[in-house]
Amino acid sequence: MKDLLVKDVRCGDRPEKPAVDILIRNGTIAEIGPALAVHGVPTICGGGRTALPSFVDLHAHFRDPGFPEKEDLESGSCAAVHGGFTAVSLMANTDPVCDRAEVAESIVDKARKIGRVEIFLVGALTQGLAGEKLADLHGLAPYVWAFSDDGRGVERHDLMAQAGQVAQQLGKVLMPHPEFPGLPPPLGEELMVARDLWLCHRLGFRLHLTHLSAPGSFFLAGLAKSHGLPVTCDVTPHHLCVSKDEASYTVNPPLVGRDAQEHMLREVKNGRVEALATDHAPHTLQAKADGAPGISGIETAFSLLYTRLVRGGKISLCELSCLLSLGPARILGLRKGRVEDGYDGDLVLAEEDEAFVASEGFFLSKGKNTPILGTPLWGKIFATVHRGEVVYLDGKIKGRDFDDQRQVVRSC
Repeated sequence: MKDLLVKDVRCGDRPEKPAVDILIRNGTIAEIGPALAVHGVPTICGGGRTALPSFVDLHAHFRDPGFPEKEDLESGSCAAVHGGFTAVSLMANTDPVCDRAEVAESIVDKARKIGRVEIFLVGALTQGLAGEKLADLHGLAPYVWAFSDDGRGVERHDLMAQAGQVAQQLGKVLMPHPEFPGLPPPLGEELMVARDLWLCHRLGFRLHLTHLSAPGSFFLAGLAKSHGLPVTCDVTPHHLCVSKDEASYTVNPPLVGRDAQEHMLREVKNGRVEALATDHAPHTLQAKADGAPGISGIETAFSLLYTRLVRGGKISLCELSCLLSLGPARILGLRKGRVEDGYDGDLVLAEEDEAFVASEGFFLSKGKNTPILGTPLWGKIFATVHRGEVVYLDGKIKGRDFDDQRQVVRSC
């Protein structure tokens, strides 16, 4: 945790206010105001750029351990800060699967040594993600915030009921993959959402519904929330912004048409969606050619959403900030998500008026698999700050291009 002064920025979550300076002391936002007179503190010159609370991703795959050709914690953390994220929740479909304490502990230890972003783990719900026997949920509990067999739905109702009972006892969240094999995606999703909401109602565990895309799922989740159930939801940037009419691209759940996108956007506007989560899923070219589902999206999430939704006049920048920062931070129980005294000194400086192209050379992730490759976008990330420490600045990454922030920041 560091001290840092960020000068001459516009706060994106308070666009009506004039440009300000932001002082971070010992990793926490300490003061916000015009022309702060502070000496002896490393300084970033904002140059009128937009300051936002850095982003929090509830759903990503860094493929570590097991698939270093696709991604690892080192490359994934570089991609995360390049995209403005300082807290990332990683899914359990690694090799070995994150279904026991020793695997989870090794991931946490490795991530801590890299140190760019805060890593939160989702442990496997069943052993080997096979859907036959519960994983060691008690052993995983000290290392994870949620349990999920992401990538496949748990078909056995008895297993989900057992998992719900254990999750409620442990104070953990269930984050199931809402899909039922053999049914069309919308129907399969809605069926699994209905079952899991009913179990949530009967057993009292917290439920997070991830990458929703079917209209009925939002209706059911909204009904559950209106009755006070502890339920939260996320949708992905690619489902909101890239329709199946625009791109033929394999992702799970599948891309939807424009009518379904408009429905999703209404749910977002109505407050039924608490977070946007990238479902960052990097692949090699060969794996993608072989039909592997997934999009490498953590580096382009903000810019894609900003370009298509904010500049498109569909949501405000403040609304986008809440969905990428405050909403997911609250789900994880973090003191992040606001540019406000007492919150973590996690900031992003964005260049709202600078366009760039999402070419292969743009990506720091090993995965370049995205349907928006070559697309012009707005809202380039200029800097990412984690608890007062600069972890990304204008093309340079902490731990890769510099070790001490005094090497890249200077007095204005």
